[in-house]
Amino acid sequence: MTETRRTPRRVPSEAAVACLAVMALSTAASAQEDTREVRVAVMQHDVLHPGSADREGGANLEVALLSRPITALDAVGRPRAYLSGSLNSDGDTNFASIGLSWRRAVSDRVSGEFQFGYAVHDGVLDTDDPVEARSRLLLGSRDLFRTALGLDWEVSADVSIGVQWVHLSHGQILGDGRNQGIDTAGLVMTYRFR
Repeated sequence: MTETRRTPRRVPSEAAVACLAVMALSTAASAQEDTREVRVAVMQHDVLHPGSADREGGANLEVALLSRPITALDAVGRPRAYLSGSLNSDGDTNFASIGLSWRRAVSDRVSGEFQFGYAVHDGVLDTDDPVEARSRLLLGSRDLFRTALGLDWEVSADVSIGVQWVHLSHGQILGDGRNQGIDTAGLVMTYRFR
């Protein structure tokens, strides 16, 4: 039986350090700014291989905290900082991430969102075991980029529901070699508070 090769933990990249700095800046947002948010999402894990018995599966429960819009970042559209965690119901890859989120109104009650950030995970990097190679996503690096697209419908002033698609990958920038990435998609509920 061959052992799974583990890549030594890398020092966080410049992108991770920048995201942490933005999170710190978010605490300086003025009290008159928009609300902060808590989000809970139920996401289908590994949506690029639906119904496939030989890849990662299950659902992900994702919880995220979003700051008020960061006034110091007016020049780039006043994004919100976010911190999120995602747990997989089948014991496959879990991840945590930090980054920035931009939201724009599409209509009075509908808004679109783009997120970009840095994630770390507990999944498999690479393996020589052919069974494990068929049953797990090989991510190649502990450090991953996280991008997300979402569409939300405002139910009330404090609550919205929506859909979201999330992609995680090292993009041959934060790592090299294997890069199968993870894609999740699902339903999101957002609660806003002051």
